[in-house]
Amino acid sequence: MSLGEAGVKTGRFVAERRTTIAQQVYQYLRREIIDGRLVPRAPLSEQDLAQQLGVSRTPVREALIKLAEERLVDIYPQLGTFVAPIGLSEVYDSQFVREAIECAALSEAVERIDGPQIAGLRAILDDQRTHHRSGDLDAFFAADERMHAFLMDVGGHPAVWSIVENAKAQMDRVRHLIIRREIKLATVIDEHAAIVEAVAKRDRKAAIAALQAHLRGLFGSVDALMAENRGHFAEAGEGPPRRAARTRR
Repeated sequence: MSLGEAGVKTGRFVAERRTTIAQQVYQYLRREIIDGRLVPRAPLSEQDLAQQLGVSRTPVREALIKLAEERLVDIYPQLGTFVAPIGLSEVYDSQFVREAIECAALSEAVERIDGPQIAGLRAILDDQRTHHRSGDLDAFFAADERMHAFLMDVGGHPAVWSIVENAKAQMDRVRHLIIRREIKLATVIDEHAAIVEAVAKRDRKAAIAALQAHLRGLFGSVDALMAENRGHFAEAGEGPPRRAARTRR
C-alpha cells in the first residue's frame, strides 16, 4: 500500500489526496526537523526516506531541495544530504521578522478585541497550564502557537500567520530546545499571561511591551542552549559533516 492512498500512515506521516505527495513529504520532514526529531547533521538518504514513507524517490528529492532552499537541509554533491545545523544569524533574523509582524497585528488586536475573544485567549492560556502540568511538550507548544495565531486573527490578519510560520522556522528550532527546560515553561506561561491581561485591559503600550519581552526572551536562553546542545548549532567556517550523526533524538 503506497502513501498515495488517502489515510495511509507510516509513523507520523499521513498522506492525503488534497495535496501532492512531494508537498506532504516536505511538510512532514520540515516538521520533524523543526520539532527536533530529526537532529542537526543527521544524514538524510533519499532511498531510506522513500522506503520509510512508502513513496518513490522523486517526491523525496523535491522535498529535500525545497528544504535546502529554507536552509533546513544541507546538500553536498558526492557526499550526501544532512539536516542543517541551527545558524544563530538566521534565528535572530526570524525573531526580527516575527516581532515586527506580530507587534503590528497586536496593536490592532487591542483595539478590536471583544469579551468572547478575551475569554478565548484565557482558555488557551488555561490549556497551556494544563499541558505544563501534564508534561505534554508537544501540546504545550501547540497551545503557544494557537495563542499567537489567535491574536493575529483578532488583529484582522489571520492569513498573515502563515507568513510568520514560514519566517520563524529557525527560531522554532530553538524554541523546541527551550521548552525542554522546565524553568522556561513557567516563564513562558507568565509572559503569555502578561500579554493576555494587557490586551484584556486594552492597554496597547503594555501589550506590545509584554509581547516584545516574550519574543526577545529567546536571546537570554541561547548561551545556555548552546552549552547544552553544542552539536545543534553551526560553527564559524563549518564545512560538510565528516561522519554520520544519529538520525533521531
